[in-house]
Amino acid sequence: MTTRRYLLMVMVLLGILAANGQPDVRVAKYYGDREGALTFTFDDGLGEHYTEVFPRLKALGLKASFGIIGSKVGREWKGVAMMTWAQLREMAADGQEITSHGYRHNALIKLQGEALRYEVQHNDTLISDSVGVFPRTYFYPGNRKTDEGVAFCSRHRVGTRMFQGSFGSKRDSAWVQRTLQRTIKKHEWTVWMTHGISKGYDAFPDPQLLWNTLQQVAGMQDQLWICTLHDGLAYAAERDTVQLDIKQKGGKLTVTPSMALDKSLFCHPLTLVIDCDVAEALQERKRLAVKHNGKKSLVDFNPHGGTITIIQ
Repeated sequence: MTTRRYLLMVMVLLGILAANGQPDVRVAKYYGDREGALTFTFDDGLGEHYTEVFPRLKALGLKASFGIIGSKVGREWKGVAMMTWAQLREMAADGQEITSHGYRHNALIKLQGEALRYEVQHNDTLISDSVGVFPRTYFYPGNRKTDEGVAFCSRHRVGTRMFQGSFGSKRDSAWVQRTLQRTIKKHEWTVWMTHGISKGYDAFPDPQLLWNTLQQVAGMQDQLWICTLHDGLAYAAERDTVQLDIKQKGGKLTVTPSMALDKSLFCHPLTLVIDCDVAEALQERKRLAVKHNGKKSLVDFNPHGGTITIIQ
């Protein structure tokens, strides 16, 4: 057999194997296989977060994260009214994330030992007892932290806010557009931090910038995952930890996920991306919704929920 004929036969054989080969199966970088993710975080628990921000989020179907200073709830702080526990309960019932920003807003670089424990754990208990949800993330007051503080605040949580960009008095619409474009182009997760709206620290010269931005991103949800800090952190940890055991037999794939993370904390659905047309998907006999996106199929699954059967 000539070398040329041998190479031709190998190429044909490889083509047949590729045509009948196992399709690529992976977990999407972001939920829903979006191109990027965006999180709005609101610090301190100002009254305007309830009276101005919350109604707009609710109308647009968006969720955000609100860091609460327990000792300031229901009071006036630095001349600005703060949210009440009743208002926070209403927001939590709507699916907004109510989380911790420290009991007295003390920077962690000044705290250690019992003082650190009280600042963090007393606020956790207060929020849990008063709102009905235990805060599973943490916003560092002044964004100042130590290794000891980060380690302590990360216990029993999905994570803490380790990166953010200030969105307030120094920003304009051009900055917003550049940031959104970069987030999508570079497949990033952007976390914005806001304090005052029309009053208080770093308030907007014109809050219409925030309202316009919320309206804009609500219409971009095919490209951007608008998520709470909790959901973004949980998804990222699960995505980076889950292992997929993939087997193929005929036109059927079985995908068995395994993950060592605590399922009481890390229980956000993951998005499976399959590079072929999927007719049906089930996880332990429970039918899963299949979304077709070009040549890909998307399936949201429970990482703790057992084997997934994919029928092509």
